[in-house]
Amino acid sequence: MKALLIQSHVVHGYVGNKASSFPLQLRGWDVDALNTVQYSNHPGYGFFSGFQYSEKVLRDTLLKGLIESMDIHYDVVLTGYCPSGEILEEMARIINSKMAHVKWVLDPVLGDNNRLYVSETVVDVYRTLLRDNLVYLTTPNQFEMELLTGTKIRDAPSLHESLRRFHKLYPRVQRIVVTSIDMDTCGGDPRDTNYVVGYWGPDFTVDPSSHTIKKINALFNGSGDLFTALLMDYSVAREMHLGDAVTATATLTSQILSRTCDLTPNRAQATDPDVLVAGPAPVKVQDLKLIQCRDLIVLPAADPPADPVTTTTTTTITT
Repeated sequence: MKALLIQSHVVHGYVGNKASSFPLQLRGWDVDALNTVQYSNHPGYGFFSGFQYSEKVLRDTLLKGLIESMDIHYDVVLTGYCPSGEILEEMARIINSKMAHVKWVLDPVLGDNNRLYVSETVVDVYRTLLRDNLVYLTTPNQFEMELLTGTKIRDAPSLHESLRRFHKLYPRVQRIVVTSIDMDTCGGDPRDTNYVVGYWGPDFTVDPSSHTIKKINALFNGSGDLFTALLMDYSVAREMHLGDAVTATATLTSQILSRTCDLTPNRAQATDPDVLVAGPAPVKVQDLKLIQCRDLIVLPAADPPADPVTTTTTTTITT
């Protein structure tokens, strides 16, 4: 299958297109990557240099170059980090007018840990895009979901309400997967038990569901981009039911993060007050070890089950 990825790019490290392209290629995808920015490294280092591409450059590259001149047809387009609302709106216009046949996977990259990566105007642009466009799959994290729905997620009932409110606000979105929900639906301590992934779709006739995985006490950069790419693979190329795709994606992502953590020397503890809770401070892992994890990512004869370290469960969320 052929995919166009419209996301950020870093020279060093693995976020944005660098976190998505290689795993998809290992799993048989023909990938074209259109970079919205080019930075030396991701901002999580505390410093970076580079530049943002203008709306005109991105429009001409996509419309005049890839579509009109080369007549390339894609099966899926994945949009991730865009630095401005104008770029988002222009990409949406092109997708709707020239690529209406493709499945649109939209990762609404707004921020994380209660902090915006973009200006507040971009939040409104995403609300409009999700309301007015046919989107195959969207993958907000907890913070982004709260921004898009105006619903604070604290427990299973509030997650349930957030998913229902999302569907009411954005009925043209066919599938939604909410990643990295920092709570515990089983009554344990949310600081050291589980991350939850909430999902709903494609027909929205049954209750929303959740999937829990063992939390790794570390902060990763690019894990959301990796998760969305793998979920796209399982959902589109492998044609899995959404619940099965979420389970497979969460399991594989957790295995990659666990190995990344093991292979990262001199890990520093996080000091950001927005991510600190009582108990041991999480360690900061700056870069995913995707090359060292290629044996996990490449398509096996059959996808492995969850290992004991990342035992997973799937439950229906009820109120």
